[in-house]
Amino acid sequence: MKEHSWKNWLNPTELWKLIVLTLPLYIANLTRIGMAVTDTIVAGKAGLTDLAAVSLGVAIIAPIMMSVGAIVTIVSPMVARLRGASQESRVGSLLCNAKNLSLRLMLVELVLLLIASGIFGLVSDDEAMVSTARMYLYLVILNVPASIMQRVVLGCFEGYRQTWPGMVVFLVALLINIPLNFLFVLGWGPIPAMGGAGCGLATTIVHWFIFLSLLGILYAMPEHRAHAHALLAWRPTCPRTVKKIFHLGFPLGVATMCEMGFFGAVMLFITPLGSAVMGAQQVAMNISRLLFTLPLSLGVAVSIRSAYFVGAGRKDPFDTLVKTSSLFTFAVVAILVALMLHWRHEIVGGMTSSDAVADLVLVLLVYCAIYQLVDAAQAIASGLLRGCHDTRVITWVNIVSYWFVGLPLAYVFICTDWVRPAMGAAGAWVSFIAILLVASVCLICRFCHTRKLIFSAH
Repeated sequence: MKEHSWKNWLNPTELWKLIVLTLPLYIANLTRIGMAVTDTIVAGKAGLTDLAAVSLGVAIIAPIMMSVGAIVTIVSPMVARLRGASQESRVGSLLCNAKNLSLRLMLVELVLLLIASGIFGLVSDDEAMVSTARMYLYLVILNVPASIMQRVVLGCFEGYRQTWPGMVVFLVALLINIPLNFLFVLGWGPIPAMGGAGCGLATTIVHWFIFLSLLGILYAMPEHRAHAHALLAWRPTCPRTVKKIFHLGFPLGVATMCEMGFFGAVMLFITPLGSAVMGAQQVAMNISRLLFTLPLSLGVAVSIRSAYFVGAGRKDPFDTLVKTSSLFTFAVVAILVALMLHWRHEIVGGMTSSDAVADLVLVLLVYCAIYQLVDAAQAIASGLLRGCHDTRVITWVNIVSYWFVGLPLAYVFICTDWVRPAMGAAGAWVSFIAILLVASVCLICRFCHTRKLIFSAH
């Protein structure tokens, strides 16, 4: 009886399928974070001003690029749902219309980034840092088409449970990114040192490599050649399909903007505290992203698996997926957090050579450990809701938790003595934990409601 109960919560078959789907996503996401960490390390070698410039640039650029790109991430669960409903003949049309939507989104993203370039001078009087941050932005703009179209191609692969192409391409991209950063940031031979702005040029080259490589793999695979043709062909837009993609994806874009915009606003609160505090916050955030990569990858895998089961109308496998993914995620995240705390001195020492930055990061990692456990819950709940095509609620939860709860708390704890003496960067992490507690509870409650609605119809 105990064995039966245990298998209900951690089904070995579902666990294996989840691991096979998640592992390549995990490695690909690790390489994404690895590229960001490389930027931080190499920019730091150019000086604190360059490190602060890249940190400020990322704080402004990331919310825009991640938010617009998030709209088309709905493609993967949409493809999976079509497969579950035995409607694979419609995948080509879906991808073509996702491309047509992406072309429009590119223009929006370019305009927003150009407008954002004027913000740097408003948040800092350090002319050297502002100049470097602005040049970094101008160079990153060049990769906008590649960064958004690669999400469409990945959506096709992921919808078919083929996550290895992204893993392979991102691993190679990381290997390319490292020497390019050193080359453009520090200079070599006839190539002049560009400082922190060189990270932007390296990023652009790498993202074009990623997109073209993924498209090449898609075309090379016989089962996807028709999909590659659909992406490359100029076919008339189907307003109904574009509207559906946008209707499901736009809430994810807004939710991401709320999240990334909040982190950008927090960085602006921290900016007046000096380059050392900004650098420490950036290093701590990079470590946090490394830890969050696993629940993030599991969330994507869960969205794909759950969308397939919803399309097929299979309630029991769906429930097994929910239990197995939840237990597995919390167990692994707890282990990763314990390892991070045990090796925190070595990790921080490898990411910064500044004693002032390192000392502050060690303090922030204690808050980061608590944050990871709460963040894992919202990652799985969000993934399940995406798989159920219930995305609008994610927007409202993020708006309330990040902007109505988190932003006031962040300001109070970072900048004021209203509750206790100003905590600086540590205050930001207190607000992060509060946000995720609110978001997790709301998303879990919504998922329970959505599950009942979906399967009561079957």
